[in-house]
Amino acid sequence: MNQIGLVGRLVREVELKEVGEDKVVTNNTLAVARRGKKENSPSTDFIPIVAWGQVAKLIQLYCEKGHMVGLTGKIQSRSYINKEEETVFMVEMVVDEVHFLQNKKLETAVK
Repeated sequence: MNQIGLVGRLVREVELKEVGEDKVVTNNTLAVARRGKKENSPSTDFIPIVAWGQVAKLIQLYCEKGHMVGLTGKIQSRSYINKEEETVFMVEMVVDEVHFLQNKKLETAVK
């Protein structure tokens, strides 16, 4: 079974990219807090995330850098060749669902 659920903050502003006809994607990083080895030493993991289609559109519409979100999805590994012609291997979360824990529109109305 390949399922993952994470709660964290978006590291960058959300950018929606069109890839092909009627396909959109957004890539970002989720900062997820984790307990450190010592009692008062919290640590953070930075997990690459990718969302496609309607989920990507919802994230772009309702989220911005620093917002807390809950994500469910699966882990995917892939590789690509960078500009230096080196193979780069990466593991990322493919988002199936987003849970808005902080609403951009609500914050604007409160300010």
